[in-house]
Amino acid sequence: MAEGRRTLKLDTLLAGGIAGATARTATSPLDRVKILMQTQYLSSGGKKDEYRSVWQSLVKVYKEDGLRGYWRGNGANCIRVIPYSATQFTTFDHCKTALLESTGRSQNEKLWIPERLACGATAGMMASAVTHPLDVVRTRMAVQPELTGIFHTFAVLWGEGKVAAMYKGLGPTLASLAPFVAINFASYDTIKNYLYPKDTDKIGTLGSLFMGGASGIIAQTACYPLDTVRRRMQMKGKNYKGTLDALVQISRKEGTMALYKGISANTLKVVPNNAFRFMVFEQLKGSKVFAALLGY
Repeated sequence: MAEGRRTLKLDTLLAGGIAGATARTATSPLDRVKILMQTQYLSSGGKKDEYRSVWQSLVKVYKEDGLRGYWRGNGANCIRVIPYSATQFTTFDHCKTALLESTGRSQNEKLWIPERLACGATAGMMASAVTHPLDVVRTRMAVQPELTGIFHTFAVLWGEGKVAAMYKGLGPTLASLAPFVAINFASYDTIKNYLYPKDTDKIGTLGSLFMGGASGIIAQTACYPLDTVRRRMQMKGKNYKGTLDALVQISRKEGTMALYKGISANTLKVVPNNAFRFMVFEQLKGSKVFAALLGY
């Protein structure tokens, strides 16, 4: 039994990593546009917004950086996303198993929604803490053209404040991503158990795409303002005293809707990203090819 569980965790770990990297690469152009829209107030010194809509921003990035500009920082992003996504799926799966075992329930029984939220929050915090420095690198590379690569960005961050600079914005990151992952995974799990109450192991491609997209919309709508604060606090310099101060300052100086800058790009990114990630994960986790590679 123990060996079987270890194999299952390896299955989940690899499937989660591959799913995350594939989905993120496919939606990288929209991700860069979202970050540019979120951080332009600081990067432009408070001047007039240069990135006003998704299409206008996509055109502007292409004119300035060419086709490669859409995937600027994606290497660092994928290096982050593979362990991030793998850790998320594995931790969520482990927490569900541990909860069922600790309460004396069988693996076929369903968790309550608060339990799913707790498992998702744990998965989000674990994954965020492990990969946060790479998230800072990705943000800097997306908004600072003078940074020439992953290692160069790490060197610049180290010069700014060593470990502390690499973990800038960790507080709002945990505050925004923990509830996002909690709501995302709990929504997906709840929808899955509602649509497939008897056999969740045989989910079709369209089913997993729909459930992933729906859960992504629910989660991002609830958590987007904190994501904007997270991006702002990862920028160079000490612009805000903390998460609450950032929320207050952004609302006061730029208006409440500034907290939702880039949400249209984010929605266009989150729906296919989340849908594709969960679909790839579901298909890989139960595939015969994967089973053969893992030796079971």
